[in-house]
Amino acid sequence: MPNTFHHALLAGCTAMLAAPAITAAERSDQETALELINPISGLTSFYNGFEFRNFQGSLPQAGDQDQGYYTLTSSVPFELDNGKRIVVRASLPISFGTPTYETPEDDLGEWQIRKVADTLPTDGYFISGHGHLDDITWDVAYGGVSDSGLITMIGVAGAFPTSQDGSIERDQYLLGPEFAIGKVSDWGTYGVWLKHWVDVADVSGRDVKWSTNETYLKFFFAYGLGNGWNIIANPEIEYDWEGASSNKLYLPIGGGISKTTELWRVPVKMDLELYNYIESPDAFGPEWMLTFAITPVWQR
Repeated sequence: MPNTFHHALLAGCTAMLAAPAITAAERSDQETALELINPISGLTSFYNGFEFRNFQGSLPQAGDQDQGYYTLTSSVPFELDNGKRIVVRASLPISFGTPTYETPEDDLGEWQIRKVADTLPTDGYFISGHGHLDDITWDVAYGGVSDSGLITMIGVAGAFPTSQDGSIERDQYLLGPEFAIGKVSDWGTYGVWLKHWVDVADVSGRDVKWSTNETYLKFFFAYGLGNGWNIIANPEIEYDWEGASSNKLYLPIGGGISKTTELWRVPVKMDLELYNYIESPDAFGPEWMLTFAITPVWQR
């Protein structure tokens, strides 16, 4: 794997070992559940997300494609004297086979298809790419929760070019700002989390044809049912400013259920969510997405 991956993994492990554990000896399942929804959470957690998507589109055999995905995200908070905190996150994503559209000129992944959708030949065909490590993403955020329950966060987010998928990898360092605002109430937690990415460097050694200019708006919502049970919704809207007409917007709707409990004396949050994309790139994009996640919390 590239040196970048080794450095990122080493840095993440060092941060996790150096981070303070949760000092609250007793925390209810419901408190843990709602705190893990907060993007500036004070809990050290390890999100394990399993995602399955099927696709639609006007390209030949687009509706026959699907993809499995696994993401491990570590989140480590550092408490500050002013009552705020810094949270460091890193995500290692694994694709179990990326649908790739092959033409005589190019092999194109989903992110490339939407950029040239209006000029793509229709005599190509799809193959399922090999399983691989995708680009490692990260962010460093600053913020906290006020006495009134207001969540505020500001930070910087990026991605390392660690993908192992040959011709369809980005080969770009990505960087941009992030912001979040929300509310912790008596019945749950809700808010929005905005992130914008652009490419800041090309490390491929070859001419990369496309720029990255993408905005992500994630809604986070949890309604407490008691005893660690919550109704949840975490849809993420994506807009690709470089995409061709009718191939820029991803707009999912849906939600699911969450249960937080202790397994072997470790607090664990389990989520099951289903989303339908009411807007997706016309040429090729997701139609349905099912996610299952297990998030253990590290504490003393």
